[in-house]
Amino acid sequence: MSHEFVGVSESDALLDAVELMRAENTTSAVVLRGNESVGLVTTEAILDLLLDDARFADTTVSDVMRDTPESLPPDAVVADAANAMGRTGNPRVLVTDGDGVRGIVEARDIAPTVVGPAREQPPEAVSATAGEDSGSEFGDGSAREDFTEAQTDYAEQGVCESCGGLTGELVSVNGQLLCIECRSV
Repeated sequence: MSHEFVGVSESDALLDAVELMRAENTTSAVVLRGNESVGLVTTEAILDLLLDDARFADTTVSDVMRDTPESLPPDAVVADAANAMGRTGNPRVLVTDGDGVRGIVEARDIAPTVVGPAREQPPEAVSATAGEDSGSEFGDGSAREDFTEAQTDYAEQGVCESCGGLTGELVSVNGQLLCIECRSV
């Protein structure tokens, strides 16, 4: 989890939020009402807005924010975050407690844990589950085979180490596992 996250208000100008996201080198900002998360602004939502030829100057954060992603408590394990991402299709999970948002976990944060051993494969298309090493252990002590057996709905997907998106096929490029879209960048 990253304890550092960008927080914005619903009434903030979108251009201000975009400038803040760029300055902080992040792809998302949690939309907060006090300590409560009410949504998420992502680079994907901003690009969608640009494609629709909307005017940035008149747009607020609430105009483009998406629903608040699923949240987990701070003591959740990586497998819980990966399962939530696989189940919802959202590459982000908020970490919350009784006092509000404590951080955010993005798919790219957990990618080395989930698909790390596949990096040693030759630079060709690899399945998200290829290269599994049954001796590998996650930070919580569970073995990779325990993870794939318990998370069969997520095991067929992988996490792009560049954009953090979930994909069924990853390509190894310069030691990083990338989705087809990021490979060409």
